[in-house]
Amino acid sequence: MSTMVAPPQNLQLQSPLMRLPAEIKHIIHGYCFEIDQTIVDPVVGSGARAEEPPLLSIPLLQTCRLVYHQADRRAMYSRNIFRFTTVDRARCFFASIGNTYSTCVQDIEIDARRLHGDHPGTSREWLNYLAWGHGTWAKILGSLHVDARGLKCLRINFESWPLIPIPRAELWDLLRAMLLKLEGLERIVVIGASKGLSMEKRDPWSPVHFVGGDDVGADDLVERMWRAVGESEHSKVIRWTRADGKLNLEVVTKAYLSKNLDDSWVGPSMRKRHTDKWPANGTCTWFAYQHRNSDLIEPTTKDINPSAAG
Repeated sequence: MSTMVAPPQNLQLQSPLMRLPAEIKHIIHGYCFEIDQTIVDPVVGSGARAEEPPLLSIPLLQTCRLVYHQADRRAMYSRNIFRFTTVDRARCFFASIGNTYSTCVQDIEIDARRLHGDHPGTSREWLNYLAWGHGTWAKILGSLHVDARGLKCLRINFESWPLIPIPRAELWDLLRAMLLKLEGLERIVVIGASKGLSMEKRDPWSPVHFVGGDDVGADDLVERMWRAVGESEHSKVIRWTRADGKLNLEVVTKAYLSKNLDDSWVGPSMRKRHTDKWPANGTCTWFAYQHRNSDLIEPTTKDINPSAAG
């Protein structure tokens, strides 16, 4: 990035900002580079390698050449969510920003609105891209795992399922297939729709939230999500949140949950009986999920709160 602007000759030491230690300046720059909305299909300009993506053309970088060259842009990629609608746009983005910044990207969302039954190529491309480097086609075409080696959180957005022209059962199979090869993440999120009390009463992992029906085939969504997060059984939980008509179903490590999502989290939500409805928002252990149709009591609550672990 910095090669596009000539280095400065004036160190501008009259500025209090310029006189700060480099570590402090990096912290300040990091806050300037973080935004509160998802960055959709960032397009890199054709005239320069690694140009800042849309919504991140921070005025700070335009103040002077010294700031332009000194600012540490890694926070720009590590602190924001990047949403992609096609594999091509994802690959072009990573190819453009190069290894220096692609390894900083930690949070990516896949938008399923471009999927179409009459154009199965888009679905196949996503399946290949999410093959995590396994198989011949993944090695030839590349994979998300290779492009974003620092990835911690992956979101798969199916909230627009009513507008996706694919039969429910096929869409459900596609969602499950997209999760099949994933591994080593700290957080995997599947986003669906949950509008109205009738939807809120459904179990958070019900296929009705993601494809509009609950008679669509094998009910192993959580199992596949669970395998995508690379920690031991007692180090992660199943979590769900509802807001603005959306349902976020996720498997997340307790460390990631406490550090990045809810620093006041103390443990999973509990039901008195298996016939009770799950809370609208909550968390549960793998044991509670596996025995959701019985009243078995979990044998231990050790290590529920990672901050209290000895």
